[in-house]
Amino acid sequence: MHTPRPAACLPALALTFALAFGLATAHQAVAAEDPPLPALREPAQTQSPAVYAARREALMKAMGSGVAVVYAEGSEDAAGYRQSADFFYLTGVLEAGAVLVLAPQERSHREFLFLPSRDPEAERWTGEREPIAAALRTKYGFERILRSGGLLRSVVDLASRSPTLWQVTRPGAGEARPRDLQLYAKVQERVPGVSTKSLGWTLAQLRARHDSEELALMQRGIRITEAGHLAAWAAVRAGVSEGEVRAEAERVWRVRGSRRPAYESIVGSGFNSTVLHYPRSERVMQDGELVLMDMAAEYAHYATDITRTLPVNGRYTAEQRKVYDIVLKAQEAAFALVRPGVHYEDLDRAARKVIDEAGYGDYFIHGLGHFVGLDVHDAGAQHEPLEVGMVLTLEPGIYIPEKGLGVRIEDQVVVTPTGARYLTDGLPRRPEEIERWMAARPRPGGR
Repeated sequence: MHTPRPAACLPALALTFALAFGLATAHQAVAAEDPPLPALREPAQTQSPAVYAARREALMKAMGSGVAVVYAEGSEDAAGYRQSADFFYLTGVLEAGAVLVLAPQERSHREFLFLPSRDPEAERWTGEREPIAAALRTKYGFERILRSGGLLRSVVDLASRSPTLWQVTRPGAGEARPRDLQLYAKVQERVPGVSTKSLGWTLAQLRARHDSEELALMQRGIRITEAGHLAAWAAVRAGVSEGEVRAEAERVWRVRGSRRPAYESIVGSGFNSTVLHYPRSERVMQDGELVLMDMAAEYAHYATDITRTLPVNGRYTAEQRKVYDIVLKAQEAAFALVRPGVHYEDLDRAARKVIDEAGYGDYFIHGLGHFVGLDVHDAGAQHEPLEVGMVLTLEPGIYIPEKGLGVRIEDQVVVTPTGARYLTDGLPRRPEEIERWMAARPRPGGR
């Protein structure tokens, strides 16, 4: 391979560095305007116990009376145990097997945290758990922390004084009966006259209306995601695998404080760009193709969600640019409508109208977007009007399998009192911006 003389490389290297430095500086300048982060308790990346206590108080106000039981129903992934969002929102507790009980009409203690009994043998493998003592009560902000073996007895006692059992979490689509309803049936067998009621979308709506501290955490997560995207974009070129692009983004996220991706990263080039949830990231990118990157980090338990579609060689073809412009126009049409009082279906209709009129309606095969928060597809009632503080994605797309051409543009926006604001404003979105960025990226070996 021909190696250029060092002296001949200097001007090109200087220009490349200047352009790349300018782009990095621009991203830093955007981040400099972000709100300050709330104090986080490490290593758990949780907020003050008072934050979660206030959320429990809001939920108990909606209940009025009765008893509610919320189970921790998290799951294991490659990064370890991830707490279920409803339970985390109300407690900030990351322990598996924990249970929250709320009883708003009780005089002395209205909230209880139940934890599994300790297992010294298991703790040799998974780490030591803290004993129930003053330190743990202070850490979690609960006066009453008990072992889960006494859960049924305690709920029976509480329900005998306030005979309504509330289902506060939205049931999943699975066939299994929810755990709270299983427990409630046992209580009803023991206490005649106890009724079961649903609190509907109350908790989902509380979670969907993000306060300023939540928005600050989400904004930081977005900046981490953007930095990973830019690092990955620099790796995009013919002959490079999708997996290398993905790995670069995820490396940067980890370095900057993220503990895990918000979801399984999607990096699909060529035909794979038309597969909505392409899972493998193993193909080698080719000149003249597009690569679609739907990938984002989680930070302090809040998800982010961003998609960009780039030309592998740095320049969109005429057809690629045509499709990209239509998708961008659809996104902008939806964004123009975002404000309090508007329904999500109105945004979807506006975006779909643009794509339909351009003749690509059959190639837009999914909804416009979703709420984002503690889960990437977060809680919220899409049938209700939008409210201030809600964060949602706008992600129209066109996918043409017969041409191996897929384009999706996905951004997060927050509803403000007067309209909406892009949270993902630190990443190039318009095609000319992306082409300029691609032209300025460093080349392998400094060439």
